Amino acid sequence: MEEVRTQIKDFLNKCEELKSCKFIMAPTKIRDLLKSIVNSRELYDLFMSVSTGFDYLSAKSHCLVDLSDGFSNRGTVVLPRTAQEKLAFIFCLLVEIDRDALNFNWFLQKYFSEDGSFYSSYYLFCKTIIDPLEDIIRGVFVKELDSEREGVSAPSQPEVQGVSPKSQEGAPSAELSGMLSAIWLLIAQEKQYILESAIPDDDKETGYKMLTEIYKALKDKNFDAANSLVNGYNYYILYNNTISPNVQMLFESIEGYEGAA
Repeated sequence: MEEVRTQIKDFLNKCEELKSCKFIMAPTKIRDLLKSIVNSRELYDLFMSVSTGFDYLSAKSHCLVDLSDGFSNRGTVVLPRTAQEKLAFIFCLLVEIDRDALNFNWFLQKYFSEDGSFYSSYYLFCKTIIDPLEDIIRGVFVKELDSEREGVSAPSQPEVQGVSPKSQEGAPSAELSGMLSAIWLLIAQEKQYILESAIPDDDKETGYKMLTEIYKALKDKNFDAANSLVNGYNYYILYNNTISPNVQMLFESIEGYEGAA
């Protein structure tokens, strides 16, 4: 219990450091925050649980609202309604920023524009994105955190609005956790590419299902199944001429993950 409490407090401290730093240091602090997730079995399991099956690209189309009026290129962020979806969306967003798949300066100016300064934009980003993340995690682990003040042992499996930490035997290494998270995001991008392609709907569904099964096999460390599915998907994209700009990175990331596992 003490180890769990220490890990949650470390995560919350990383949130505070992110909120109090200068915006130019934000990418470094975001990386530190993500490391605190993958270094904790409870946090890692929680974020993987809420992210599995979450359609991040679809969520982005609803959460990142364009307010352009022809004179200014502005937008706003509307977080998902449930705590589970909020956690999944914020986690995926931070991973995307960390991978430089999303230009952070542009993102601040586009969706958090206040008076035109990065200072104000960054403050609004932290208030909109990091504060809810911190609040939800405090709620999920409220008993662990309260037990330190009260001096009592906290029951396991706290829940907040349907979100609960999920324990599994053996904590994944930080390296493997980070690699799997990156693969998950690449697979989400690949799914979107397939869905936006001009191939028939039945073929789109086939590709979507193959990508889903690839991730499941990797998560379960069933590498024989993963390799068979990757080979099949490689043939699929060649046959349908749906070779995305990121598919080679996806294949290399999968190969690197298998080699490191």
